[in-house]
Amino acid sequence: MALLLEQKSILPALVCVSLMMYLSLQRRQDAFLLVFALPIALTFEWLATAFNLLSFKEAPFPFWLAVLWTALLLTVNTSMQFLQKLPWYLAWLICAVFAPASYFAGARFGVLNIELPVWQFWIMYGTGWASMFLVIITLNNRMLANK
Repeated sequence: MALLLEQKSILPALVCVSLMMYLSLQRRQDAFLLVFALPIALTFEWLATAFNLLSFKEAPFPFWLAVLWTALLLTVNTSMQFLQKLPWYLAWLICAVFAPASYFAGARFGVLNIELPVWQFWIMYGTGWASMFLVIITLNNRMLANK
């Protein structure tokens, strides 16, 4: 939705995020993720634009991307929970291989520009994204362990 509608996707995406929080069975854990992990994710996106790995029509990145990240983080304890059960290196590899695909799709839709040859972007962005997401998963697991 965000790839096609960009700014026009913000309201429907916020409704989806609100619904995800309302229906959440682990609301406290999800709130923790939004408070601690969202700044990590958005800092990573800012760094990616600062190092010219990619660029958006809006600098450093559009608000809809922050909403999209919010929705993604709300899936960490549900549909993406399988990553937490894998050995860290396998979870990292899955993220490194597949995360850049969504950005590549965004570039194909004209929503963002990849500033490097695709293979270099895939390696650099995938490595960074996977490492950042593993930090988020580790923080989440520590919070779960402290319950």
